Amino acid sequence: MATQNYYDVLGVKKDASDAEIKKAFRALARKHHPDAGGDEEKFKSVNEAYEVLGDSKKRAEYDQFGQYFGQQGPPPGYGQSGSYGGRTTAGGGYPGGGYPGGGQDPFGGFGGFSGGGQYQQVNMEDFDLGDIFGSMFGGAGPAGGRFGGRGQGAQGPGRGQDYELETSISFDQAFKGTKIEVQTPDGGKMTVNVPAGATDGGKLRFKGKGGQGARGGPRGDLYVKTTITPHPYFKREGANVTLDMPLSIDEAALGTTVTTPLPSGTKAKLKVPAGTQDGKVFRMRGKGAPKLKGSGSGDLLVKARIAIPSKLTAEQKKALQEFASSSTGSVRKW
Repeated sequence: MATQNYYDVLGVKKDASDAEIKKAFRALARKHHPDAGGDEEKFKSVNEAYEVLGDSKKRAEYDQFGQYFGQQGPPPGYGQSGSYGGRTTAGGGYPGGGYPGGGQDPFGGFGGFSGGGQYQQVNMEDFDLGDIFGSMFGGAGPAGGRFGGRGQGAQGPGRGQDYELETSISFDQAFKGTKIEVQTPDGGKMTVNVPAGATDGGKLRFKGKGGQGARGGPRGDLYVKTTITPHPYFKREGANVTLDMPLSIDEAALGTTVTTPLPSGTKAKLKVPAGTQDGKVFRMRGKGAPKLKGSGSGDLLVKARIAIPSKLTAEQKKALQEFASSSTGSVRKW
């Protein structure tokens, strides 16, 4: 006898298509699989529901007999006359002479029912769930379960779960590379070599440092994600580094040479030509961060930012007024 509503277990409507039922089962199988830390009882319920609804003939019987599907005895009102629900059936048994639930005659020789021999159980469709569990558990199906009517016994080895942890490093540590100590899933410690040029959100993979495998299977992997704390004035764009460089009005107009800080911690001279406009980008090749793939380094991109004073002295104001009176034309093109 069905002890639960299989449609409710899978979260689908009674008129759901085969594809919808399969999709719902896949999602719930991933969620509740014991190897993924899920609820074993819920997983068993999901598996039981799909064993029935995933097979067209079993589903038809379940839709007809509901909670009495698979019971060990005739449903209420199903007497020796061989009628059920007002319909006469062949040989006094279930419609078509079959018995929902499989196995031998489920009524144990109850009077008035024919077909006392072996009942040919209809296997569910040949559905290989390797695509569901392959990436998660190394191809292992649910413990003790059976998929596709294949009659599998003990399951094979299952790959352990992958884990990811996050660690924060400074801009300088990411630029130059560093060593940090992290805690592994089993509570141990391990030293991680962060390469020079590490990026924000980048991941380092450590094979075999994840969760234990099932039934002697290989361990999963450990991923260490690096987050980089912001720098006061440098920003990363891959291997390139950007820097906003403030310039006074006179420096931008007349030109100058400025001392520019570099991400490496050193400094360099940068020539700013007369008439430099706000937003102008100067590229200092090879002065960026080390490239993770390949050799060399990225560039330092210095962007000019004209600093307009919020307050002027009387002398400055007079000088600007004289400059304005001597100017011809307009800076606007309209």
